[in-house]
Amino acid sequence: MPRINVKTKILDAAERIVGTRGAGGLTLDAVAAEAGLSKGGLTYHFPSKEMLVTAVVQRLVDGFEARMAAARAGDVEPGAWTRGLLAACHPDAEERAATDQVCAALLASVAGDPQLLEPMRARQPDWKRALAADGIDPQVALIVRLALDGLWFNALLGIPLLDDEEQRALIDRLRAMTRSQTAAEPNATNERSATIGR
Repeated sequence: MPRINVKTKILDAAERIVGTRGAGGLTLDAVAAEAGLSKGGLTYHFPSKEMLVTAVVQRLVDGFEARMAAARAGDVEPGAWTRGLLAACHPDAEERAATDQVCAALLASVAGDPQLLEPMRARQPDWKRALAADGIDPQVALIVRLALDGLWFNALLGIPLLDDEEQRALIDRLRAMTRSQTAAEPNATNERSATIGR
């Protein structure tokens, strides 16, 4: 059985704590105990709680991007990146529930220090460029992204806007949109923008 990297053990422990005890339970002492380390052993790798939280956020972002890449493997049609985003945002119910629980606790933890979300913020320009270059109407890709953001925050806040069946129908509709739209011609995009601005 392969030996688990110490940093991985610490991050696993931190995620378990925020998932079961919430943001208030995330202390260096608690993480050290959960990981089976001394506090000194933990602070050797993560000298502060802020560095630990940032590392957990970074791992969530990396995992999300890995799910996106896996979901679009073999998909060479226009809109593949956007469909990968759809799949990554809606994994199976058990995985989604566990991830949402950790994300909700982390958001509560970073509320007083938004800089801790820097790993997520840093990826946004690349994601925006990928959406714009996905081979479908960039406005459609953006609509899909914003709809997913809305569903995600709705779930994190525990607001029952849609039931499971309604949410599945919406995801199916969003996915269909990525297959029925071709990249917009510049003039067409400009005409739409001009019309909206009237």
